[in-house]
Amino acid sequence: MAETTTHLKRAERQELVLDAAMGAFARGGYFGTTTTQVAQAAGISQGYVLHLFGTKEALFLAVLERAGDAIVDQMRRIRLEEFDLEHFDARYARTALDDTVMGVLLQGFATCSVASVGAYVRSLLSQMYTVLLEHTKATPEQARDYLARGLLVNTVLAMRFPEHLDEHPWATPLLSVMLGPDEPSA
Repeated sequence: MAETTTHLKRAERQELVLDAAMGAFARGGYFGTTTTQVAQAAGISQGYVLHLFGTKEALFLAVLERAGDAIVDQMRRIRLEEFDLEHFDARYARTALDDTVMGVLLQGFATCSVASVGAYVRSLLSQMYTVLLEHTKATPEQARDYLARGLLVNTVLAMRFPEHLDEHPWATPLLSVMLGPDEPSA
């Protein structure tokens, strides 16, 4: 892979590192992932990862911002004249987030003990709430309920419950309520 990265420009290498870091951080989290692992996945040196991003924290924030932008962009694309949680959920389910994006977001929520990460995810949740209020004309209560439901759906999906319903049949009704009756086995 080193040959393919030799002639890349700085911006292209940053994208390559961000792609590799998305997967690495989604799987291992902030504390369980090293810049060496990211560098190996990107096919470049660990020193160059640090040259591009400065610190592991800055790299994680860049990855988290990429994931946050993906979810906010998705939420903005789901437009309704009137807020209807059932229809909003159906549209959300059709444009479900990539597992990596979901994993990074969950890892970000779990890493709030790092001050900069905590500040970012609080800002992200505020932005998501604002998008619901402004783009769907949801009431504050509807926006709260949607965010609560969305966070639960993403957590359950990240835990891969749909793949393990035979081990946890109690989750079938929960998934049906959250994702619709046709989704739990997906």
